[in-house]
Amino acid sequence: MKTKLFPVALAGLTLLAIAGCSRDNDNGAAAATVAPTTTAVPATTAAPAAAFSAKVAESDLGKIMTNAEGLTLYGFVNDVNAISTCYSTCAEAWPPVIVDADWKVGPGLDTGVFSTTEREDGSLQLVAGKFPLYTYGGDAAAGDTTGQGSGDVWFAMNLDGTLISDDATPTDEGKDAAKHQAPETTDEAPETTAAPAPAPVSIATTSLGDVIVDADGMTLYAFTKDGDGTPTCNDKCAAAWPPVIVDSAELPAGLDANIFSVVDRADGSHQLKAGKWPLYHFAGDGARGDVNGQGSGGIWFVLDPTAKLIK
Repeated sequence: MKTKLFPVALAGLTLLAIAGCSRDNDNGAAAATVAPTTTAVPATTAAPAAAFSAKVAESDLGKIMTNAEGLTLYGFVNDVNAISTCYSTCAEAWPPVIVDADWKVGPGLDTGVFSTTEREDGSLQLVAGKFPLYTYGGDAAAGDTTGQGSGDVWFAMNLDGTLISDDATPTDEGKDAAKHQAPETTDEAPETTAAPAPAPVSIATTSLGDVIVDADGMTLYAFTKDGDGTPTCNDKCAAAWPPVIVDSAELPAGLDANIFSVVDRADGSHQLKAGKWPLYHFAGDGARGDVNGQGSGGIWFVLDPTAKLIK
């Protein structure tokens, strides 16, 4: 006789089988896993190297430092101990060389010559030797050196971090040649009368009209905070706005005493005045006729020939 399997019994066996699987998993038996789908990682391209913050270039001054675009780099003699004193309008005319923490210099330059200084806004300015570096707004193209010798305070940089001065030093060979050269003899007595020194100021025509300038034609300025006639521009201010210093408390020859006078500065030096205004240069002026300091901060102005402010 055939044995019949009842559906209830089969169902029970199925439940037991499922329960057995559950118990196996609860006891830590490894469950089958599905391998994850993987996506190929695209090849990475190395980021381009940062541009050199300073590099070497040939110029009419010889080998000099330039920025990445080939613009000449300059140092400012009024910057002492690698601290920048060129701000405001000065920094507009002479933009500082701002760098990141990972700055680098090009071949031919010794990294040990360079460092950075922190500016008042927290940015880092590149320094060569003891001079913070700047470009010049008057240089229009790579290789230009129009800022060289500007105001006798701005100079291009040698590769060792020193300034390229306009004052040429005679070579030893030249000294020896001069030493052995026979002196010229003459029956006439040499003239001993020295030419009179030029007046420290004069009048020149600029885009603002006739203004007071120095003996080299550089525009002079007044500082409205000096309203009582006493110089108040010192330290960093005087670095960007150098005072017009004269040799003594006596008014230089050739100047009208009805307009000009001399005032003592806090350091004991003597500053020339026009009317009630102590006179200053502006480091941002690069050539005769420049009036880049006019209206700076609403407190610096040029003077007409009668010593009145031109606003």
